[in-house]
Amino acid sequence: MIFDDEFELEPTGCEAGAIIRGVDFSLPPSAATVEAIRRALIQYGVLVSRDNQLNEAQQIAFTGAFGGVTGHPLGRIGGAAPQDADENVFYLSNEPDGETAPDSSGGSLGWHTDLEYMPEPQVYSVLYGVEVPEEGGETEYCNLAAAYDALDEETKHRIEKLRAERQFMRKLAPVVHPIVRVLPGGRKTLYLSPGLTRRIEGIGETESQELLKRLFEHIVHERFCWKHRWQNRDVLMWDNRLTIHRRHGFDSRRRRVVRRTQTVGEPVIGVA
Repeated sequence: MIFDDEFELEPTGCEAGAIIRGVDFSLPPSAATVEAIRRALIQYGVLVSRDNQLNEAQQIAFTGAFGGVTGHPLGRIGGAAPQDADENVFYLSNEPDGETAPDSSGGSLGWHTDLEYMPEPQVYSVLYGVEVPEEGGETEYCNLAAAYDALDEETKHRIEKLRAERQFMRKLAPVVHPIVRVLPGGRKTLYLSPGLTRRIEGIGETESQELLKRLFEHIVHERFCWKHRWQNRDVLMWDNRLTIHRRHGFDSRRRRVVRRTQTVGEPVIGVA
């Protein structure tokens, strides 16, 4: 157990994840709490809080304390949302809404980091479990800063200045970001994901795909990852700059609705 002046943390025992207690997510946090949570996220990547009562407005206000809040750039691609849903709230639901087809993927969603394919990808995501199935639908996270630290020095040197193209299903133009990202305070992290990173610039296609395959296999090794088993009213908050995540499959006959808010993006800072 780790005690902070603002809250209590219980690390999961994995490289990613910690349970946070003593923070009321229904209230805007103090400046001191915001900074303490930022520090915890740089270390653990993702924080989970159990048994919260959180409406849209409260979730927006809490998220907004960490930077401006913004909606999803592709609108309601996640499934059904209440008709009066705030434009800055993104619902992930397995219910059709007349605009979005029912989820036919078996409930699973591959490894990614949120909005990696944008020119200035978002920093923080906050996810609230409105209604989740009793089994399945887990969200798994990997700590890419820990994965970077575990690389051998030759690989670190090889990839230090490389940049890679990212794209989401050709819905938006591709963007290019460094694959080694420098976080506030100077910690380095790998910044790439199997779901969205397409190729590395400046090297041949075969070499690019071989290097990406090696890095993808490295970052999703179980030593860097932690799987969250959902309960209704859970809140998860994570830092997209040093984590990737995926959703495990679930019985699509079971209703699953989670509500996401997110902060605005920032430039990806590489090694100088």
